Order: sequence, then structure tokens, then C-alpha cells
Amino acid sequence: MNVALARNEYANVKSNALSSKDENYKAVSLALNQLLSCMADLKEVDNPEEREPLFEKSLTSIYFLQKCLDFEQGGDLAKNLFKVYEFSRQAILDFVLKGKGPANVDKAIEYVTLITEGWNEIEDSVKG
Repeated sequence: MNVALARNEYANVKSNALSSKDENYKAVSLALNQLLSCMADLKEVDNPEEREPLFEKSLTSIYFLQKCLDFEQGGDLAKNLFKVYEFSRQAILDFVLKGKGPANVDKAIEYVTLITEGWNEIEDSVKG
């Protein structure tokens, strides 16, 4: 997925689909940042009791982000974002529940970071 195209399409979908732009922008920003933070922390924590809330917050963030996608207006971009979120979900499940290494979690962090950077770039157009 071309990052510049993704940024432009995300901005177009965002501006057309949300009624309360600033509030919705902040909610998605919070979910993206929480997801990144929790995925990074999951890799560092070995204690199951400490891992559980990070696991739950990660999955909740992903479900929220997937629910926010508008497939009618978002087209291929929404489908691609859904796939990235689904990849991230599976990477987290495999890491926590199956004990697989962190390689896919690292990839998920990389992908979600790109999405977050693109999302942050449209902040002025949302508040404008």
C-alpha cells in the first residue's frame, strides 16, 4: 500500500464519514497509540498477570479500529487497513496464546506506526 495514497484516502474517508470530526479523530488517535504501546509492552512482560491487561487492551483497540472503518466510502483503503489490523490481532494471539516469537508483533508495530503517522498528518484538516 502506498503510504501517500493511504494518507490521502484516509483523510478523504475521515472528512466525509464522521459527524463529530474532532472527537472521532481523538478516539482513533487514542486507539492507535494505545495499540502501539500495548504491543510494545507485551513483548517485554513475562508475567501472565501483567500481560493479561495489555493483551485485552490490544485486542480492544484493534476491534475499535476495525469497527471505525467505513468500507463503502473507504474502498480498498478500508479493506487494507482491516487486513493490517487483522494481521496485528493474529500476531498478538500467536505471541500470547501460542508462544510464538515476537517477529510478527514487530511487523504489526511497524505497520500500525505507519498508519498512526498518516493519521497524525491529517490532524489539521480535522480541526480546520
